[in-house]
Amino acid sequence: MADVERVPEFTPDNSLEMEGFDQFFNSNETSGDAEYTASGEQANSQQMNQLISKLSELITLSVDQRMETSKLNQQLSDNQRQLIATQQILIKLMERSIELTRHVTALEDRLSGVYELPRIVDSLRERVAQLEGIELR
Repeated sequence: MADVERVPEFTPDNSLEMEGFDQFFNSNETSGDAEYTASGEQANSQQMNQLISKLSELITLSVDQRMETSKLNQQLSDNQRQLIATQQILIKLMERSIELTRHVTALEDRLSGVYELPRIVDSLRERVAQLEGIELR
């Protein structure tokens, strides 16, 4: 036979639904030092404050590092732009140097004829003297 369902008597002292609920709020009001964490372990509020302080310091440090990293990235970008500009200037200077070297080489080729002019003039003078029969000293 089936057992008869038993209906428990409802009294505020015997209520399982509210068991410990009033104690939770009473303990919060009475003990300012201790709080309950999510896992149910008791923690000291001073320790919690220290942990929160350390966490805020870590967050501040992380933000500071990110800002510093951002500044360094900006500096790196600026330095790279300056390097590219300097390289372009250097390339233009090298091109100009090559042009000047070609010009100087062309002048040196012409100068070799100029350096030989005194010898050519002397030989022409001797030749003219021979043709005219003049003695040279």
